[in-house]
Amino acid sequence: MTTHPKKSDIHITMYYDDACILCSSEAQAMQSRNPNAIKLIPVDEGINTLVAAGFSRLEAMTYLCVQDNEGRWYTHMEAVRMLYKTAGIFWAKWLYLPGIKQLGDWVYPMVARNRYRIPNWLITRLYGKAVTKACESGVCKIAPNQR
Repeated sequence: MTTHPKKSDIHITMYYDDACILCSSEAQAMQSRNPNAIKLIPVDEGINTLVAAGFSRLEAMTYLCVQDNEGRWYTHMEAVRMLYKTAGIFWAKWLYLPGIKQLGDWVYPMVARNRYRIPNWLITRLYGKAVTKACESGVCKIAPNQR
């Protein structure tokens, strides 16, 4: 049986695509639930650490990357599970249940690759207020493979 650290024992660094409204909104929402345990770093600011760990920029911009306080790395849905557990989401433990775990592992890559297609109104509905990065030259969203 796998034992999971208690919320108070976990400290993570979340590397995220800060140009993605969904990613930024999720990052801010999770950090606000446990600010002392979740550190947020945009991928481009942490790229040297990510590359040293074996992640390409495209992979890190597409899929969530999380490092815990013991140096272990998590990506894809496993990173989401660790993030939710650290944030103290009460139902996070359900994400490890058979069936739900496999479904999450299957769905996550599709959502991650298509997150720029999710309408802002839906993100606002989910988070109350979407977090947006300042627009540059009138462009607010650029898919990671187009940068």
